[in-house]
Amino acid sequence: MGERTVLYAIAESCPFDALLVREMKRSVDSLLKLNLRRFRVPQQNLAKYSALDIVKQALELLFEFSPSEKNYREAMRTIRVYSEGDNEMLTTIENSFRLFANAVYSVYTSQRRIESLAPQTLFFQGIPFEPSELQKSFRYVGVRPPEISPPGVRRTVFLDEGFEPYKALLEGKVSEGQAEEGREEYWARVISQNLIASGKSLIRAGANHVPAGCLLRRFRGRRTGRLPILLRKSGIEIQVIDRVADVNKVFGK
Repeated sequence: MGERTVLYAIAESCPFDALLVREMKRSVDSLLKLNLRRFRVPQQNLAKYSALDIVKQALELLFEFSPSEKNYREAMRTIRVYSEGDNEMLTTIENSFRLFANAVYSVYTSQRRIESLAPQTLFFQGIPFEPSELQKSFRYVGVRPPEISPPGVRRTVFLDEGFEPYKALLEGKVSEGQAEEGREEYWARVISQNLIASGKSLIRAGANHVPAGCLLRRFRGRRTGRLPILLRKSGIEIQVIDRVADVNKVFGK
């Protein structure tokens, strides 16, 4: 057997791709509508707050110093207090908080790992981001937007660029399951064509695409989880350097 090329990987429970940015934008829109339709604002002589303000405050509480169970409980308590017993309001704000908390945790955990590894080539699932949507999705809730390619990354390759089912998924023409048909095979070809054996390369993708070694057998007949097997056929070995869990499951016990 010939020498294999190593492709480092970060397996994310909350993949940072165009679908996530779209969901964040939808969440912001739901909070803005809540401000207009249902949200009660204190009397004029008191400090005013909005649904977005509550999510911002909850995120600040969670990420103060570093996330913890204590901080998570305090963030959720704050949301419940400000929702004033309105169950519809509470559900909307809690769902938005969980989405943003997980996105921020995953994105910045992965970014720090990438910076420490300093790969020359970074493979991203999805397609290039719309800069304005990326900025708005994070800034609306008081979070600094992340860098797509941290310093040191010479080249960023988006794995779904040119993959028509993913474009159709973003346009609402197919389901997520349908968009997975042939996706990992496409990724494997893109990686094989762009991988440089002489420098470090890294892929950040959903954990369902990069399962743990003991789970590989379970994914052989499925649409996802076969990427390591497909790449191995081309002499490429995936080495997972981090698995980023769902922050809500880690701290929201």
